[in-house]
Amino acid sequence: MKKLFSTLAVVALSVLSLNAQIKEGTITYDMKIDGLSAEESAMYGDMETIVSFKSGKSLSESSSMMGSTFVLVDDKGMLMLQDQMGNKIAMKQTKEEMEKESAKQKDKPVDPKIEYTTETKMIAGYECKKANVTVVGKDKKEEKMEIWYSDKFENSNKDGKGKGQSMFKGLNGMPFEYGMSFGPMKLKFTAKTVSVEPVPDSKFQLSTDGYKVMTMDELKAMQGGK
Repeated sequence: MKKLFSTLAVVALSVLSLNAQIKEGTITYDMKIDGLSAEESAMYGDMETIVSFKSGKSLSESSSMMGSTFVLVDDKGMLMLQDQMGNKIAMKQTKEEMEKESAKQKDKPVDPKIEYTTETKMIAGYECKKANVTVVGKDKKEEKMEIWYSDKFENSNKDGKGKGQSMFKGLNGMPFEYGMSFGPMKLKFTAKTVSVEPVPDSKFQLSTDGYKVMTMDELKAMQGGK
């Protein structure tokens, strides 16, 4: 469950080019998981992710009854603060460390294939367009997904370098609705409110006071990853 909770934050992390696109604001997403037991669903309760973005910076705030996670990404790197029922962990990665981790991967991620369609629908007051995206996982298996995006908003992760964000690489706008699978579980994000009010710089200033600071490798080892 710890790994799932972290994945939710990472997945939710920085989901943030075209002229005149909106480059600053806040989007609140509903998060829903199918495939959990009744007990697990009760543990998580209602979940949401709030994404604030401005000048190449993005902050993702995920919350549920299990706790909260903050993920900050900017031109310096990434900082994650995770509080699971009082167990506070912070993970820092500089831009250079992220690039080194990517460089040492034996199997380089394959760029997603994006098929743009003419289908549209309204989400959170904005007309969104549908894109069919195909991604290739580490097991070389293809996964197909639908992403509804608004091209009125800049996709600041268009280069796909954000952790866990490769499926948005090259997308011509901000994702407003998308889903993915983790084994038997299916996770879905849907934007419910959107604000284009200015975001204060202080929003992107996080403190690690009270948190145990770890490296990415240490965090993976704790969660049983490789």
